[in-house]
Order: sequence, then C-alpha cells, then structure tokens
Amino acid sequence: MKRIVFYLFLSVTVLSLFMPLDVRCAEKEIRIGFMTDLTGMLSINGIPMKQAAILAMEEIDYKIAGIPVKLIIEDEASDPAIALDRARKLVEKDKVCLVVGTIHAGSSAATADYYARTRTPQVGPWYNMPNEAQAKATWTWMPFGTNEAPSYAAGVYAASLGYKTATTMAIDYVAGHTFTGGFVTAFTERGGKVIQQQWIPMGTKDIAPYITALKEADVLVPWFAGVTATVGVKQIKEFKVKMPVIFPQCQFPAHPKQIAEIGDAGIGMIAPDAYVWTIDTPKNRRFVEAYQKRWGELPAGNAGGVYIAMQVVIEALKKTKGNTRNTELAKALDATDVEGFMGPIRFGDNRVGINTYLIHKVIKADNMYKTEVIGKYTIKTSKVGNKLVQSLVK
Repeated sequence: MKRIVFYLFLSVTVLSLFMPLDVRCAEKEIRIGFMTDLTGMLSINGIPMKQAAILAMEEIDYKIAGIPVKLIIEDEASDPAIALDRARKLVEKDKVCLVVGTIHAGSSAATADYYARTRTPQVGPWYNMPNEAQAKATWTWMPFGTNEAPSYAAGVYAASLGYKTATTMAIDYVAGHTFTGGFVTAFTERGGKVIQQQWIPMGTKDIAPYITALKEADVLVPWFAGVTATVGVKQIKEFKVKMPVIFPQCQFPAHPKQIAEIGDAGIGMIAPDAYVWTIDTPKNRRFVEAYQKRWGELPAGNAGGVYIAMQVVIEALKKTKGNTRNTELAKALDATDVEGFMGPIRFGDNRVGINTYLIHKVIKADNMYKTEVIGKYTIKTSKVGNKLVQSLVK
C-alpha cells in the first residue's frame, strides 16, 4: 500500500512539473518586477533604465485599470548568479506578475530559463538576449529584438557603402560575440569578408596591443564594454587609425554623458541603435522633455528602450483590465501593438520584436556632441529549424 501511495505521489509531482500553470500573482495590487545593473559594469546603462521605468510609472500615477501598481526594483550587478537569485525573490517572495529586465546578456539568459519554468512573463528592456538563448526562452518577450538584430543592421549598412573587408575587435564575453556575430552575418551574406577578429579580455584598460595588431581593411568594427569603452574609443583616435569605424552595437553615441566625455575622439564614428535622444518626432520630444524635467539629464539609449518596454507592459495590463493571471498576460503581450519612437512595436517568431534600427553618426553641432541619423533598417527575426536568424525587411 505504501508503495502504491508513493508512486501515486510521484506521478502527481512529475505531472505538475509539465502542466501549464495558470497563476494569479499578488492580490489587491499589481506588482511589476524591474531588474537591471545598478552597481556593476553596466550601471551606466542600468541607472538611466531605472529612471525611465520610474517615469513611466509616475505618468500613470502608479495605477492601471484603477488598481494600484507597485514597481519592485532589483540590482543584478551584471552577475548571472545574482540575477537568478533576484528573479527568485521577485517571483516567489514579492509575487510579481511579470518582470522587465535585465540589461546584461548573461543575466537575461540565466533568468529566462527560470521564468519559463515558473511561467512568469519576462519583457526585455532592450536587445539583451542572444539568438541562441531567445530560441529557448518560451516566456520571454523581446520588443527590440535580440543582440544580433541591431548589429545585423550595421552589417547591412557597411555592405551598402561598398566595403568588402572588415576587421573586428570585441570584448570576449557573450555580448561581444553576439553583437559582432550579427554584423559578420549580414556583412558576409552581402559578399563582405572578415579578415581578422580579435577578442579582448574583460576589464582591459589598454587596447594598444590590439590596435597595433590590426590588419588593414575597409572598415574597423569594434565593440567595448565596462572600463574598456571610453579608453578604447580614445585610443583608436590616439593611434590615428585611418579605417572608418562602425560599431556593431551602439556603444557611446546614444549615451549623452559618455559622448561628451569622449569628445572629439568620437566624431565621425557610426553605430546602430533602436533609440537615441536626437530622434526628431513629437513623441520623442515629449519623452526627452519629461525625462529631463524629472532627472535633470538627457535620456541614454537604454532609457528610451525601457520607457517603451513599460508602455508594452502597461498596455497589456490594460487589455486584461488588471488581471494578472499569467495566461491572460501572455495573450495580451502576444497581441502587442504599441507605437514606439521609430514605429509600431509588434512581436514575430519566438516573441521577438520586428524593429527599426537607426544608423547614426557622431557630430559636433552648436558646441554639443550628438548624433545625426544617416540611415535606418527594419530587421525581422525568424525561426528557422531550432535557430533564430535575422533578415532585412525591404
């Protein structure tokens, strides 16, 4: 008899692991988790992201469908282990209905599996998941595409200029490889050839050895992070590298503080991004004005992304009339049709947004460092077999 009871218990337990959960979160208020890097190497991105999330909540007076909303903010410090711990806290202790975050690619991938197992909707605040991870992330929505999407746009642009050869250098971790990978895919698909790739250890403060080892090509494609970001750009100019520079992912041009810090060294450098504060549309002008009034500074690229990601979340909760049941939220998120700064935000394969990316160049005008838009490309992410791939929407 004991054996029968044991096997019955075991069967129910195993079945429960695979049955879809239809979960309602905290009662009486809507709790939204928000996770980013506030103290680690990507805090230059994370702090503006937090500020944009708060602004979005203040604009709706922390209420949706007449129900109070609580925003619970956590710091993942660019550490996947910390991110996973914070994710568990948000879901199991704080009882949030969904989580927006995070910025660090490794942390996003690590938490996506947990959110999938707990059927907790995760909304990416930016392009912060590699193709490979997003292909497996069944409960993650990425409004701005995967890491490879903006860099694919950069590769298309480089090829459109007639460049035939490229040399790359990037920080040796997941984001460096995936951002560079998107560029390489688009560039080689269009007949380009990558003649050299150099990988720089995280935390490197002097990239002189990598600059002196550069092979001559039509274009230099660098990607830096952390302490390497500012010194890397300045050293490219100090060493008088003559190759034009196209970043595979935005880097400093969309960050008002960093572009000013780098100064003349950045002039002429080109990058793709889903947002930059110089977008000249009524919606963006209103956002920039509100952000400046609230925080006393211009919004960084990631801040613009979070602001729109929060609109996606807010609209989904409005559709459910404040119902936080995970299955209802998933349906509402799938049906997203929100106007972003560059056009509508909608989801395609694997819940990846079909997004328009700006190509912008650093200039100095009116005694201020900023960027001018010199092109834009809409990139679609499709599932082919068990992989995600990018293509240009013409």
